[in-house]
Amino acid sequence: MKRMMMIAATVAAGIGMAPLANAADLPKTTQKMLKALKLNASILKGVDQELTVPKAWLKTARNKEKIVKIYTTMRPKAWKKMNDIWKERYPGIELKHSEVRGAGRRYIRPLAAFKEGRYLTDIVMGLSGNVYLFRNANAFHSLADIPTYKSAVPDATKQKDHIAAATRSRYWCMSYNTKRVKKSDLPKTWDDLVNSKRFGGKKLLIGNRPNNWLLNLWEAKGDDWGRDFTTKMMKGLKPQLRKEGMSGLLQLVILGEGDAAIPSAMNRVAPLHDKGAPIGHHCPTPVVNTVSELGVFKNAPHINGAKIWVNWFLSKEGQIAQYWAN
Repeated sequence: MKRMMMIAATVAAGIGMAPLANAADLPKTTQKMLKALKLNASILKGVDQELTVPKAWLKTARNKEKIVKIYTTMRPKAWKKMNDIWKERYPGIELKHSEVRGAGRRYIRPLAAFKEGRYLTDIVMGLSGNVYLFRNANAFHSLADIPTYKSAVPDATKQKDHIAAATRSRYWCMSYNTKRVKKSDLPKTWDDLVNSKRFGGKKLLIGNRPNNWLLNLWEAKGDDWGRDFTTKMMKGLKPQLRKEGMSGLLQLVILGEGDAAIPSAMNRVAPLHDKGAPIGHHCPTPVVNTVSELGVFKNAPHINGAKIWVNWFLSKEGQIAQYWAN
């Protein structure tokens, strides 16, 4: 995760570096991305070595499999920006991308199909802390043979059996309706949230994803704090407990069903705000950061192409492309 955060920070800062002599050899779409992010090509030094995979993988993926199926939470427009780079890098291997909202549809259905001997997808992204379900079903291929998994993914983020890879980190904080909430109303800390009545009386919407925020806070601050915070939140604020997906939760905030919602990801709030919706994003301290993971189904129909894509996605180019797309 440190490496991914470092890349994201570098991209965000637009740090200049001495250009590579062979910068023009990069895919034109990669050059376009680097220009848009004001990055010099030297940030991708060594990318050709990163993307080196067994020739047998490439041969089988291009001549026999030809496609890779991927379930993600990424919007089609964002996906296209990444996919354009992929297509130039790997002609002949088509990505069949499906934006699958709702955790149940994204990973429970393909897992159930796997148990029945069927495959709905080759790769599942956004596992929401549920890697154990696939472990129990012996459903995922070990990623230990993927070059960038071995070289680029920090050991601290790896599963002991290597069946999932951390692909991004996100801030999961709170969203709020900018017409109903003043910035001065926003809590500076999580304790401020529950020690004030500002968001009491069902003004706060709580989504059913405690793994995205509350469990991390609980672990960081300890059991006594976790129990006290949760009691104050549930009894003191009496929030609305919602079953909608995280994108649906944002729409409820925009519509004024509540003044604020938890948890909300910054990369989902920002596009709505930029389009003029009355919604903002705010992080009480400590800021909650979570890692999102992907897995490749064991004996997937397009296993070689899937491993090549994962290798690219975990590379410097793939990680910067993900940042650019989102």
